[in-house]
Amino acid sequence: MMPAQVIVEIAEEGGEIRLEDGRLKVKGIPARLIPLIREHKIALLALLREEEAGQRSTSTACVAPEPDMAPQSLPATVTCGSCAEFEPGKTPLGIGRCSRTANGLPPVASRGYGACFPIAPRFCPDHKELT
Repeated sequence: MMPAQVIVEIAEEGGEIRLEDGRLKVKGIPARLIPLIREHKIALLALLREEEAGQRSTSTACVAPEPDMAPQSLPATVTCGSCAEFEPGKTPLGIGRCSRTANGLPPVASRGYGACFPIAPRFCPDHKELT
């Protein structure tokens, strides 16, 4: 299903999809459309921005990626224990320290656990592979 069709189907079912502060907001949508909304989120945002600007109607809209656009991927998931900056704790698999920060906690920009565990998955901009 194309993103424009998702918008039309939401409207036909009595639901609402709109932009609010640049973010996608939905209300009263059928549960079966949630995976499609997630899959086409970027295209839906573009369509709604264009519709808001009066540039395009949702009934005929279609957004396709430019051929020269490289696919974007999420940062790699890493673990503290696989980082050269990790200092193990006193107990196996216990809390350790990150030597990149003053307080020993993971860097602020990392997402995942709030402490440095050897096998805790996270996205960390300061991750440094063990050599």
